[in-house]
Parts: sequence; C-alpha cells; structure tokens
Amino acid sequence: MTRFNKITIIGVGLIGGSIGLAIRKRKLAREVVGVFRHESTLKRALRCKAVDKAAISIGSGVKGADLIIVASPVHSIPKIVKMAAECAKEGAIITDAGSTKSWIVNSVEKSLAKFRKIYFVGSHPMAGSEKTGVEAARSDLLNGAPCIVTKTRNTDKKALEKIKKFWSALGSKVSVMTPEEHDKSVSFVSHLPHLVAFSIAGTVPDKYIKYAAEGFGDTTRVASSDPHLWADILLTNKEEVLASAIAFDKTNKKLIRILKEKDAPSLVKLLSKAKAKRDKFVHGASS
Repeated sequence: MTRFNKITIIGVGLIGGSIGLAIRKRKLAREVVGVFRHESTLKRALRCKAVDKAAISIGSGVKGADLIIVASPVHSIPKIVKMAAECAKEGAIITDAGSTKSWIVNSVEKSLAKFRKIYFVGSHPMAGSEKTGVEAARSDLLNGAPCIVTKTRNTDKKALEKIKKFWSALGSKVSVMTPEEHDKSVSFVSHLPHLVAFSIAGTVPDKYIKYAAEGFGDTTRVASSDPHLWADILLTNKEEVLASAIAFDKTNKKLIRILKEKDAPSLVKLLSKAKAKRDKFVHGASS
C-alpha cells in the first residue's frame, strides 16, 4: 500500500500502542508520532517503541500528518477529532478506533462540515484485551481480527479506500458498513458479551469465588475490562445494546422454562444450537 510520511496516533494505550507497533513493524510510515496527556504515559510508550516521537499537544502532534488516528475513550473522540482537524494540513485523513460508530460519526460529521479538505472515516478495529495500557500493546494484535470501516453519504471515496488498505496492511479483515449497521452488529458480538460477563461476575456471591475454576474464568474474562471505558461504550450504543440484551433475555427465559419442565430433548436442542454457533466462530466463520 501507499506509505504515509507521518501518522499521528492520539491516545497510545492498548489499541493505539498496538497500532503504532504494527505500523512500525510493517514500515507503513516514515514517522509515527504519539499524542499524550501525561508525561508518564509518553515515556512508557517511547520505552515500548510504540511510537517514534511523542507530543503533549494535539496541535504539534498532528502538524504535517497524512493520517491521524484517534484511539481515545469513545466520549472524547468527537471533541478530539475537531481539535485535530483545526490543526491538520489540507488533505489529511482522520480515523478513529471507537467501539460505537453512529454517535461518533454523526457528531464528527457535523463538526467537520466546515473543514472541506479534511476527511474523516470511522473505524473500529475489533481486537483487544481485558488488559489496559501501552505495556499490554502487541504488534500482532490486529492480525486476523475484524475491522469495520464505516461509510456514509458524506464519506470521501478516496479516503475510504486508503483507510481500508491501511487496516488490511495491518493484518485486519476489513468490512465496510453504515454506522447503524456497525452498532447493531457489535451490540450482539461485542457489547452483549461484555454486559453478560459483568452480570455473571456481579451475580456470584463473594463466598463462592474461591471455588471458581477455568469455566468461570473463561466466561467472565472480559469482566476484568476497564469499567469506565465500558460504561462509556454501552451508553453511547444504548439502544442497540438494550435490543441485544432483550434478545438474550428471551433466550435465557426459554432456557429457564425448559429446565423447569425437565424437557431434556429441548434442552439438548437449545444447547446444541448454541454450541454450533460457538464452534463456527472458533473454527472460522467461513467454514
């Protein structure tokens, strides 16, 4: 793909740091600059070699950048994109790594209406961990992971193609859809699993935790994720998360009813159907 002269990443934690490491490993840019709020985070990112250079201010960080990636918490993305656009050069492309899209894209497109030569394309690299911070970043985090790129009637076609090629070059499997389609999809495959994991972990009485084994650990792994980050994600995609939670509740109530009725054949059928979906995910969606 076309190599960028300068890529700036605003928010160099797990995701931003992993993107930086992957860019540097694949030599997709001559220079990768990270923008930080705190000196301590800046120093850690430089030690981890997630970026080549670091800046504290958005203005100095994005100056001359061809591509700007905002990998900050969801609620802050629209504001940061606007600040970056005010300092970016003409022709710069801005994308993000936010886990919800309609709220972000709608907000950003309104604020960028006056910036005719700055292009925004919403992105969601669907890779991560319950761990946080640049120390947990990995250059291979995006390998084989889905990445959804959003398209609206305002999306510049050339910018869209560049962003698709960028994420593909980092090893992601890229799909293009509307922000609304994105939010509906991830409410089921990402947001609901986190919601359920938090619910399960919160339901188990403290006195029984000492008896928990791998099953509990596997099922609730993502409940170790940052509560502030996930409250932000769930609230900015509230309507779709509620719809997926209602669908889950319907399935769970069916399971409870079958158990009450001691209907073994129906129970096996329900569990088998669920197992088939899980196995398809494990062995590949295309198989």
